[in-house]
Amino acid sequence: MKLILLTGSLLLLSGCTGMPSAPLTDAAYLPVTTHRSAAETGSILRLVPGETLQQSDAVQIALQQHPAIRAMFADAQSGAALRAKAASLPVPVFGFERVHAPELEIVRSISLGLWELILWPQRRQQEQALQLQARLQLTSELTQRIAAARLAWVDAVAAQEQWHYAQQVEQAAAAAGELATAMKARGNLNALKTLRYQQGAGEARLLRTQAEQRALATREALWQAMGLDAESAKAFPLPERLPDLPQQAMTDAQLNSPQRPQRLDVRLAQERWQTARLQAGLSRVESIADIGLRAKRGDSQGWEVEIALPLWDGGALQRQAAQSGVEAARQQALAVTLQAASEQRVTYAAYLQSFDAARQYRDDLIPARRKISDEMLLRYNAMQISVFELLADAREQRMMVTAAIDALANFWRADAALQASLTGAPLNVSISPLNRNTGSAAAEASH
Repeated sequence: MKLILLTGSLLLLSGCTGMPSAPLTDAAYLPVTTHRSAAETGSILRLVPGETLQQSDAVQIALQQHPAIRAMFADAQSGAALRAKAASLPVPVFGFERVHAPELEIVRSISLGLWELILWPQRRQQEQALQLQARLQLTSELTQRIAAARLAWVDAVAAQEQWHYAQQVEQAAAAAGELATAMKARGNLNALKTLRYQQGAGEARLLRTQAEQRALATREALWQAMGLDAESAKAFPLPERLPDLPQQAMTDAQLNSPQRPQRLDVRLAQERWQTARLQAGLSRVESIADIGLRAKRGDSQGWEVEIALPLWDGGALQRQAAQSGVEAARQQALAVTLQAASEQRVTYAAYLQSFDAARQYRDDLIPARRKISDEMLLRYNAMQISVFELLADAREQRMMVTAAIDALANFWRADAALQASLTGAPLNVSISPLNRNTGSAAAEASH
């Protein structure tokens, strides 16, 4: 018994040194700490009357409120408890025997896997590495949730803004159609042009219906990403328009700054490689032998040692399997690193392209279209063009604004994809084609 306690004490003291737990980066800690602080205080974001739901608000509510995120943390806590149990000291086994041989004899014993005790520091280090992997995996999943909430907010606000402009387009086209019908009744317009104006009104009404459906679907997707039901979502009205385009796009130097934290997927792959190396080191030792220690006390007392003899299995296959696992993990880490670099280049190129397109609408196309509309109004006031041409121009102007909204939304989608790529949680983003068809049947009718 003294031998067991002495051996355990020495190993405990030696095993507690030289095994620091690698910390997570600040970016990796952010979602975890945000959720924990919200869970501890029980606070949920509330908007001041008159305020609208901003993108950061949607992310905060998702972290605090979404049941799937709460389930992720509960699963993570369960896994952490199981890993902590696996990393605990081996449990001694107490034995009690009562035999007649030929006299009554009572034997009490306590046994301990000495080999497990010797390897306990290495096992504990391995479990700590697994704990770090689990935290990185959890942070990666949370980052994907954050990116999805940001993207859902962009889609919902853009769809709502497009719906409002589609209503204005419908009103202009409907006015043109009603005026054409009235003029035809008085004999001032032929049937062909009247039908074209009526067709334009029908097309505008269809576009408005489609825009309304998109606005409804994207709002529902946003509430789902935030973890809200329809009743709770009423407290979070959306802003009328998307944020303005930044003055400058993110530069390549900012993208590849040395201060930027390493991507989560790259770090996770590297941690798995290191864990495989730890496991290979354990396999080299475990494949040699196994030792058990047992102390007895009865009519006679003493102790015994049990040693496994590797007569048929020298552990070569186990060591080979562990070494192959190390090589597989190393190659996987290299593959993830290459894929991460490629994803970052692609998402950054899409980010720059969408920024240039949105800037072109903001700085060139929209100002030029406004000047055209101003000229059309001057000509109408001078009685050089008809009211139909003025209405057609107003419709074209609103269609141009709708295309500008598409371009701005594409930029913010690309921005969300780039931020997700930089953190290591790639996000599949579909960039909608820009609506460049600013003509219409009503516009054609005026020629």
